Amino acid sequence: MKVLYDYQAFTMQYFGGVSKCFCELISHFPDSVEAEIGIVQSDNVHLKQSRLCSKLHPVGIDSYKFRERYNFRGAYRLYCTVNKLFPSLPTAENINKLKSTELLKSGEYDVFHPTFFDCYFLPYLNGKPFVLTVHDMMPEIFPRYFGKNDMQIMEKKKLVDKASAIIAVSKQTKYDLIDILNVPENKVTVIYHGGPQKEMITGDPIIKVPYFLYMGTRNAYKNFDRLVLAFSQVAEYHKDLLLVCTGGDFNVSEMNLLQQYGVEDRVVHLFASESDVKNLYAFAKAFIYPSLYEGFGMPILEAFAYGCPVLLNKKSCFPEIADDAGFFFHDDNDFSDLREKMEEVLDWNDEKRNFIIQKGYKRLTSFRWEEASRQLLAVYHSVMNR
Repeated sequence: MKVLYDYQAFTMQYFGGVSKCFCELISHFPDSVEAEIGIVQSDNVHLKQSRLCSKLHPVGIDSYKFRERYNFRGAYRLYCTVNKLFPSLPTAENINKLKSTELLKSGEYDVFHPTFFDCYFLPYLNGKPFVLTVHDMMPEIFPRYFGKNDMQIMEKKKLVDKASAIIAVSKQTKYDLIDILNVPENKVTVIYHGGPQKEMITGDPIIKVPYFLYMGTRNAYKNFDRLVLAFSQVAEYHKDLLLVCTGGDFNVSEMNLLQQYGVEDRVVHLFASESDVKNLYAFAKAFIYPSLYEGFGMPILEAFAYGCPVLLNKKSCFPEIADDAGFFFHDDNDFSDLREKMEEVLDWNDEKRNFIIQKGYKRLTSFRWEEASRQLLAVYHSVMNR
């Protein structure tokens, strides 16, 4: 079997969940599967580390490098517009799109699997099946946080209708596809992501005082403002307690939020390396995930792997992924339940904490990339045999 993947995820991300997911899946295929990625230039960390492309070149110019060089408002929009109007420009996006298109036109593959939602490939399939992965339905559920011309909103519906099969990364995402886009249930297969390997983190903690951990972006549906409210109330009675955040640095509105609740010196930001992230998980009182919606929630598995209790909003896919290894709060109006659960975590003795951590380790064993790859190959075989 030969499977063709395109350039999209590896061009739009230097690192991130979607591109990492495809690298993990492809890397765990048996030798009998030939996988080819239609890409020439990429600075994607996961793609480079995986060594799936033997002739991968560094990026000359792309949207990231353009914005670094020309830092003005509207630079990204200008770049995208010019790039679309002049497909012969030697940008990474255009070079990689041309490579994927050439491979599609050759027809030398059994199944095509696009890595995002650009419909450019539809005229070149010539009857070959394609499988589409949907990682979440956030643009459809929270359209106010996405542009009206967002590719996911504009083109996802067309692709789910035409796809030979659809992969959803959780039952929640499958239900959302059925409910929002009217996708037939038998067209969607749920394949969970794999998780990191269990790892005992030793050494000294980066943060020397008690802290809760928040990972990743903090915008919109992530519910970060409600977490800050709850934390500010807990912090009144625990004077050395911190809330540690990773991801991008605090913006002006976030700094104003922290000042509003009087915790600007208690909520700290760190730019964390991979080893730092493991350390932060391992020594945190708990990782807190207050988000209103996620397609899967990979940080849950990261926390399990590095021995960190997980305090989760009882919404979306969180009960499905964490199951009984999660410690859940209800998203009430004043976040009193989160505040009470944070207090409870701080009161755990070593025995209780270890019990929760061991449940996380056990739950982690249900998420393996080897199994995810096996299930994906079964879907490929099913569309080839129709």
